[in-house]
Amino acid sequence: MMPVEEAQDELKHLLSRCERWLCDEDGARDLLDDAAGLAGDAARIEALRTRVLSSMLNVALLGRQSSGKSFLISGLQGGLEYIPITDEDGMPSAEFLGVLPSSARPTTACPCTVIPVGDEPAGTGEGRAMLRARFAGGRVEDIGTDLPPAVVSAYGAVDGDITNRRREHINLRVESIEVLLSDARLPVKLFDLPGSESPIEEHEIIMREAWAKADCFIYVSHATSALTANELQLIRDLYAHHMQSNANKKVLWVLSGIDLATQREQGQAAWKSVLATNNAYLRTHFGGPGGQFIGEGFLPVSAAWEAEGEFKKAQGEDGETLGRLSGMETLREHLRDLMESGAGHAHLRQVADEARWLMRRRQRQLADMLDTHQLAVEDLEVQMGSLRSRIAGAENSLEHIRTELGRELQRRIRSARGPFGGLAELLHQQLDPLIDRGNLSAEHANEVDVLQVQLFSRWMTSPDGPATLWERELRAFDTSARQLLRADLGVDTGSQLVAPEPLDTSYFPMQTDGRQPLTAYGVVQAAANTLGVASPLAAGAVWLTTSLSLATIAVPAGAAVLAAIAIAKVTDLLKDRETQVQRARQERKDMIDEHVRQARSAFERVTQSQGRLLIDAVEQHHAQHQARLKSTLAQIMDRINAEDTVRSRAVIDRLTPVNQTGQALVTELQDLRDALGNDHTGR
Repeated sequence: MMPVEEAQDELKHLLSRCERWLCDEDGARDLLDDAAGLAGDAARIEALRTRVLSSMLNVALLGRQSSGKSFLISGLQGGLEYIPITDEDGMPSAEFLGVLPSSARPTTACPCTVIPVGDEPAGTGEGRAMLRARFAGGRVEDIGTDLPPAVVSAYGAVDGDITNRRREHINLRVESIEVLLSDARLPVKLFDLPGSESPIEEHEIIMREAWAKADCFIYVSHATSALTANELQLIRDLYAHHMQSNANKKVLWVLSGIDLATQREQGQAAWKSVLATNNAYLRTHFGGPGGQFIGEGFLPVSAAWEAEGEFKKAQGEDGETLGRLSGMETLREHLRDLMESGAGHAHLRQVADEARWLMRRRQRQLADMLDTHQLAVEDLEVQMGSLRSRIAGAENSLEHIRTELGRELQRRIRSARGPFGGLAELLHQQLDPLIDRGNLSAEHANEVDVLQVQLFSRWMTSPDGPATLWERELRAFDTSARQLLRADLGVDTGSQLVAPEPLDTSYFPMQTDGRQPLTAYGVVQAAANTLGVASPLAAGAVWLTTSLSLATIAVPAGAAVLAAIAIAKVTDLLKDRETQVQRARQERKDMIDEHVRQARSAFERVTQSQGRLLIDAVEQHHAQHQARLKSTLAQIMDRINAEDTVRSRAVIDRLTPVNQTGQALVTELQDLRDALGNDHTGR
């Protein structure tokens, strides 16, 4: 497989050539019906080039509130500045200025994404960091560049003073913010998510979307306190997502702020005791087979030490030692390794697919026009009649194709969901004895839930599990869709105008009719990315389980169970306590049946969505073919009315080199995409 850095450089230069081709004023711009759209396509290619230079990895940062996520992000991207100060008593101290607000108290009020934008100034003006806010209702505005910390806090921090916002924003609720950062140290998009205690529903939705987009996770715990039972639910959800995402998304464990826990305790720095405690905690509760979830355990880091070291070096002093002890470069190396191991290639493939689709659409338009003007005059009438017949046939056949695919989709979903009939019995056999051995304290409930996740994951992706069955059914459904299109539109015989092309599911543009949008990741990737993996058709059956874990399978014991235990703890009568525990055990067993019902319902929703996306892709492909037929018919009628063969020869002379260049660029994009390997990205 081509190295990421080499592929990144090659794709960057190839996209620059594509942009120049689309902007070529001496080409065929004046001959195209929608020439104005060329500028939009060129702008999209330019945006793709920026993506190639910036975001090669999506990383979601999780952890309880005040664990240091925002501070760590500023440090990772070289956006943390050390400022020595002297306080009012004359004592030396220091402050740190980062791209995100941070403090010892709960800081981040809403989800924040830090997005690298290459080496260009952030936003439309000069500056390094531009703040963008999304308000309730979907309204998005650019706030400004290199803003004072008080302004950034006013939009994104819990304790921010909203009077520091623009006047028109004071009474608006901020759902999320973005910081567009130029000259970042890593080409990595970082999702700074609120702590696990966030009570706002919209934030929960945004967080889950970020989980789906993430290639990996960084779980941040602060060095001044060890992990507690309060974090079990968040880590358990992360464990479920890890177990049920394609090839198990990597989790990096970071112990932040070790500079604040250097006091000696039991013969060593306090943070080392916290480090050992945290690693033991993970092994006890999540040390499943293979240990992939835990990996090497927590990595101790100090973004503050690194920033201070950079300051010392700028002053001509020794800052290397602090930089080395900070552990920050080790963390960056872990992220670079992830880019090289597959995630970076996956992002470049997505860019290449979108660029190829845009270029192919434009080049195909020129090729159809060139074929039309190369027709002999005596063939025009024959081709006009043929095109009218094909247009009428296509318009009449679309509803038939839609109906046939809709019926087939339901049959295939019914076939794949069959095994759900035996899931409850399987779970009860394994879980009931474990439930009866404890009192469903937080620790015991977690043990039950972790086992449930493991059982469900293995069952779902077993050779006869629903995810595996649906993968086969989806492949067969894709084959049926292609066969229906070939039967209706025909195949390329090389002798007809507007030759049909095969269905390309690598990329489809956003729908405009209100149906499920098809994003830049394509019909296959769009459905999969909703679930947090690269491609359900190419990367295995594990994709399906991700959406079934967080809301239905990894559900904690529940408020009723915990309340029952809490009541039992304050009673003096052992019999009453036993009754309450028995009731809690039965409620947890009853939850298994409810989880199975929810899982089956979620399975049906997910498979419906997958199938509908493919049907949408077929309809889009069909509509594009009809548009090509109608455009070519209009050009033939113009030629018949004009009978100007001189003009046709001039058009041919102009179009031929432009079309050849476009065709070469499309081929090069496909070759580069193939050099980036298949879709087994390890995401």
